[in-house]
Amino acid sequence: MKQSTYLIGSLILSISILISAFMFSNIYSKSANGVNNSQTTTTSIPDLMTKKQLSEYLQISQKSIDNIILSDDSERAKLGSYDTYQFIPYLKISNQERFLKAEIDKWLQYKTGNH
Repeated sequence: MKQSTYLIGSLILSISILISAFMFSNIYSKSANGVNNSQTTTTSIPDLMTKKQLSEYLQISQKSIDNIILSDDSERAKLGSYDTYQFIPYLKISNQERFLKAEIDKWLQYKTGNH
């Protein structure tokens, strides 16, 4: 009687360990896949973006970016001093605007109040 109780207890414990190991492996593989997907997305964004790439990154139209630049340039011309990320940061290279991803991220943080 005692021996069968130990046997049943060991069987239940073994099944519990197997089930928890299976659940843990599923959770681990799902989180590992999520990390790989986000790394792929992050690495596909260049450090120096064109206006088209920026519009894809921000998920807004290129016309909206043009409007932001025009508005910011007009406002900036009126001011003597301003916060660094108050206006969209960009470079002019060969008469075309280029945007550094790191600077755009800081500008977004400033605009959303997370500075």
